[in-house]
This record gives sequence, structure tokens and C-alpha cells, in this order.
Amino acid sequence: MRPKRLKFYAVTHDILGDVFWEVFRNGLMDAAQRYDVDVEHLRPGKFSPEIQAGLIEGATYALPDGIISTIPEVAAVDAPLRNAIARGIPVIAINAKDPRPKGERIPYLFYIGGDDTNAGRIAGDYLIKETSPRAGMCVDHYLYEHICHSDRYRGFDQAFFAKGLPVDRLRVPGGDAEACARAVASYLMENESVDAVATLGPPGAQAVLDARKLLPPQRKWSHITFDVAQLQIDGIRSGEIVATIDSQQYLQGYLSVQQMWMHVAQGFTMADDIYTGPAVVDARNIDAAEAGVLRGTR
Repeated sequence: MRPKRLKFYAVTHDILGDVFWEVFRNGLMDAAQRYDVDVEHLRPGKFSPEIQAGLIEGATYALPDGIISTIPEVAAVDAPLRNAIARGIPVIAINAKDPRPKGERIPYLFYIGGDDTNAGRIAGDYLIKETSPRAGMCVDHYLYEHICHSDRYRGFDQAFFAKGLPVDRLRVPGGDAEACARAVASYLMENESVDAVATLGPPGAQAVLDARKLLPPQRKWSHITFDVAQLQIDGIRSGEIVATIDSQQYLQGYLSVQQMWMHVAQGFTMADDIYTGPAVVDARNIDAAEAGVLRGTR
């Protein structure tokens, strides 16, 4: 008799149109096929930890064999994830984790994703080493607190602070490309000393690229960003972006399904978190990154 086919739920905080999450989903589905399991991917369609919490509750009610979840805001998803675990459903955190110590955090099995504070430091150190800036800014395409973005900014700020360099954070509405570009252009016009810019993903990167068109050609800065998509590839090739920090989200999707299968079907559990990033992509390794983008794995 064929054993029951396992079913996992992945519940994430996607912003629709963000190519990052489509690559993550490719990893989910490739692993589902490889390990012969069903994976249902639930996402609110806009950033709303409260809606995501409701989706986790719905997934728990279905009594799946495992839940894979991001934790973008602890207060919103703490209770539903603890409830799932209390009902015997194993949980793996991905992409955004509970930052509290192990004895206080949500008792998921382990985390798979980027080390975002370290990634922010690497981004800051890269700009400082390569461009010798006077001052920096970080464009955050969320208007609200988000663990990953806050950690990336914290690390970026730490790198600049260590060198005695000022840095600021500019929040822009990621869903409105024109408003983002105008906000960035206005900030750069008013803060002429800023010559190093970090963006936290494709929406922010697009805002800075668009802002360049709104400013006089003599206003220049160096731009580093996060994640890998064709936008960043083209920007690095054109020289408008010096590098991007990759958290390798395909691996976050693939490994979460693989490791959940290993846990449920084989009884294995990782002793610690699995970090899929940060990895620097710049002109030196751009060809390999672009090949991954074309495959849908980067």
C-alpha cells in the first residue's frame, strides 16, 4: 500500500509583483516535485502580517504535515504559529525569523534564509571600500517595520558608523513607482553630501534608477542593492549599480521543502539555522548570476 502523500503549507508575506518571491516559489515547487510531496503556497498579496496570521490559522486548521512560514512581524504571527506547533505540526521559519533568543522565540525547528544584519554590514563595507563615500542613505521600500529590512539597515548603519560616516534611512511607498522615484530624487537634491545609496530590493532599486532620470547629470552617487533579478543584472552591467547582495531565495524555497520532508519522512532535524546568504554579486561574477536569473533560480 502506497504511504500517504505528505502535504506542506508555505505561508509568506509576499508583495505582488516582486520577482524575489517568484524565484522562491520556483524553489518550493521544484523541491515538491523532487520529493513527491504537495506544497500549497499561501500569501496575502500585500504586506499584512495580520492577513498572513489568518492564513497560518487556515493552514493549521487543514492539519498539514508541516508549515513553512516567514515571520515578518513577531506580534502578528506568534500566536498562530505557536498554536500550529502545539497541535503537533512542525514549523520551519524562512526568509524572516523571530529575532528573540531561543528560549523566548517561537519554537520552530530552525530557520532557513539570509543573515540580514551581516548582509547590511557587507553592503556598507563594500561601498566604503570600493567608493570612499562621504555620507550614505538607505532606501526602504516599506513604509512600515519589517524584520528583514530593519536588520539590513542596522547592518548598513553599523558599517558606516564604524568609519565615522553619517547615514540615513528613507522610507518610500514600494507599490507606487513614481512616488518612490520622486521621493528619492527630492532627498538626493536636498542632501548633496550623500554619495552612497543602498536599496533593500528590486522596488527600491528601481526607484533609485528612476530618480537618476529626474536629476541633473552632475549629481552622482554609488548604488548597492539587495536580491538578484534582471533589473540588478542590467544595472551592474551599465555601471548604475556597483553590486547586489543575494540571499539566494530559490534555496530558501527548495531547502525548506527538502528539510521538512527530511524531518517528517526521515526523522532528521538540523541542529542550527541554515543561512542561504549573504552572497555578493558584482561585475566579477555577473555572468553566473544572470544565467541563474534566466533559469529562474536566482
